[in-house]
Amino acid sequence: SPQNPADVAGGDGSGSGLPLPEGHDKTSDFGSTEDPSGSFDRADTPAGVSEHDSADDDTDSRVSEPSRPPDATRNDAGIANSDTNDSLGWRAAAYASRAAVGIAKTAAAAVGIGHVVGRVCDAVRLEERCVPFLVHGGDALTTELIDKCPSLFGSYVPPAWCTNPHAQTLIGYGRMLTLFLKYDRQLVRCEDGGQVALDWLVESRFKKTNKLADVFRATWRASFAFGSNAKNVEKRPSRFAPETRRAGNAKDPPKTVTASSIPDACSLPLDAPVFIMLHGINGGSHEGPTKWAIATAAARGWRCVALNLRGCGGAALASPKVYCAASSSDVRAAVDACHALYPAAPILLSAYSLGTYIVGTYLAEEDCKPGGAARRNVAGAVLTSCPMDPHSSYAGLSDPDIPSGLLYNGAIAAKLREYFFKHSEVIHEHPEVDAKALNIAAMRTVADFEKAVIVTTHAFRDVEEYYAYFSPERIIPAIRTPTLYVVARDDPFLGQMEGISKVIRESKHVALAHVARGGHVAFLEKGTGVFGQCWTDKVTGEFLQAALEPRSTCAEAAAKSAGSPKTVIARDIPGIGQRRIVARTSIVFDAADDEDDVSDARLTEGDAAKRAKL
Repeated sequence: SPQNPADVAGGDGSGSGLPLPEGHDKTSDFGSTEDPSGSFDRADTPAGVSEHDSADDDTDSRVSEPSRPPDATRNDAGIANSDTNDSLGWRAAAYASRAAVGIAKTAAAAVGIGHVVGRVCDAVRLEERCVPFLVHGGDALTTELIDKCPSLFGSYVPPAWCTNPHAQTLIGYGRMLTLFLKYDRQLVRCEDGGQVALDWLVESRFKKTNKLADVFRATWRASFAFGSNAKNVEKRPSRFAPETRRAGNAKDPPKTVTASSIPDACSLPLDAPVFIMLHGINGGSHEGPTKWAIATAAARGWRCVALNLRGCGGAALASPKVYCAASSSDVRAAVDACHALYPAAPILLSAYSLGTYIVGTYLAEEDCKPGGAARRNVAGAVLTSCPMDPHSSYAGLSDPDIPSGLLYNGAIAAKLREYFFKHSEVIHEHPEVDAKALNIAAMRTVADFEKAVIVTTHAFRDVEEYYAYFSPERIIPAIRTPTLYVVARDDPFLGQMEGISKVIRESKHVALAHVARGGHVAFLEKGTGVFGQCWTDKVTGEFLQAALEPRSTCAEAAAKSAGSPKTVIARDIPGIGQRRIVARTSIVFDAADDEDDVSDARLTEGDAAKRAKL
């Protein structure tokens, strides 16, 4: 009968060793009365095996290991298992743990070495100073606001190791790994039936605190500093009764923003400014530009919230209508919700990339209404890395002579495919979307998605009309809220700026600041890199703080002299443009219109057939 591998000399499981000598206890490590080392003499050679044969056997080491239990095996970590499957499991776990530790050490070493190399490069190489170039009409309002922004009159110094715009753009998104925030999510229903997610900042994670020192300090104050008078003992502010004073001095924010400089939201007063941050394509509150902008605003004592567009940031798509640059309903729902929660607080807006189109469209549409955006206490906005001309911007992304543009186009299309695959079942229920003709897997460019879904669901005739609606050159003349655009001239998505400069110089409320370097949503600074706030974070805080301060008489007169917008920015498209998709299987009309009149005057035969089919 075949022998158990543990019953042969050597115990290596190969079956090539010799049988154990008689008298050896197989169930004990040292059951034999022979030499404790486990070796045996030539005289102990088992019967049937000659000394010559044993000497020529390369597998016979003449040294036996301590015997093991018959069914025991031992993995690489030295742990005995009674079952082969368990041994494989332990072995896989050991390998996985070693790999995880190795990856962690490699990542830590790479970050540390990269930080050191970056500092060395900054010290050795000549720095490149970028002086901001300001474009505005020269009126008292914009001049007064810009004069209160010291970062716009200094210089922006990018890291010496990261002056390439593509390197800035790609490395800039690594900022999401250098700051960790804790949010509290609120879901808000939009006017068209959609749903957005508001992530309210609660506190920062991994604060550097010394609890022992805090306890000692509190004990000292209670026992010695204030004596036994209980009314003098410092009390911790209640979570449900915020302090009446501002947390921190907004005029003197910390020079370096860290996790420890972010106050808890429960310590803010009810009239603290509400800072709303909006992301770009398929972004969310988890992205680095969003988190660091929120951290910078929170260090000023502002209440911060990250707006996740419908279907983004883990939020469900509640209606078949997707987000787009020309639809301001998501921002409007967020502003209305914040104003309802904190009616006495001013509201500050900020966005980057695609979000700048949405916020700009919202400001233009609201400022065309009586009272403007000020009806909701909107005090100002800063829009970073806005592609100033959407037509030329997309042309650069689809030009075969610009390989980098094609790469960006493909990367954005991949993110859009991920978004549409995730919400395909809901999108297919839109009455204007042909589910059979919609082939998401075959779409390889941004224009493919815009033609197939966005133009259809938002009732535009074509992509050209869609671009024209939210173009900054069209909406800026209608904005009556203090707004600052900040861009980099080496931004791969920027587009042409000839026409936009003329429009901004004619505005009394909008200004533009552009620098030579910065990439797209990056603007990394020397000495900081991805480990802190960038240059635009500082500019955003300074400009919005200036918008909160009282205006001079001349600035107020300049703001009033602008008058009402000459061109009204509003969506008033007959047919489906006036309908709201409030559920996946129903379409209703605006409540402001009489239902009977609307159904008689505005329903065409085709619309009536579609509605009857639903």
